[in-house]
Amino acid sequence: MALILDKTTSKKLENRLTEFSKFGMIFYYLFEEGRASISDLENIFFSHDDEKSCFIYGKLIKNINPKDMKLSFDRYSKDNPNLDGLEKAKYEEDLNIIYTKKILNTIVNDAKDKIDKVYINTYDYLLANGINS
Repeated sequence: MALILDKTTSKKLENRLTEFSKFGMIFYYLFEEGRASISDLENIFFSHDDEKSCFIYGKLIKNINPKDMKLSFDRYSKDNPNLDGLEKAKYEEDLNIIYTKKILNTIVNDAKDKIDKVYINTYDYLLANGINS
């Protein structure tokens, strides 16, 4: 039964990571600007309740505007320049993954509550081996 649970959990987290990592750079920007809390980000990635995770995700998405997208890209592309000459879409995807990792590390390092190790290990594995691998 544990193996089935781990496969189910792994798939659930893979789906979350696939969706939420598309906004990693912007979520991190909102966090740095004080417009997203560490608690909201923790609930998106680590909540055991899918409905709660989706609700908070929707709440944060509503707070994003085109100006945020440009400002976050401008800020983080300076910190992580496109040295490989990637196409813009691929470069933005890479930046989103970098900042999704930063979000996850910030949550794990700052968590007051104990975070499920299965979640942490699954995210680490998915990010190290490529999402949807």
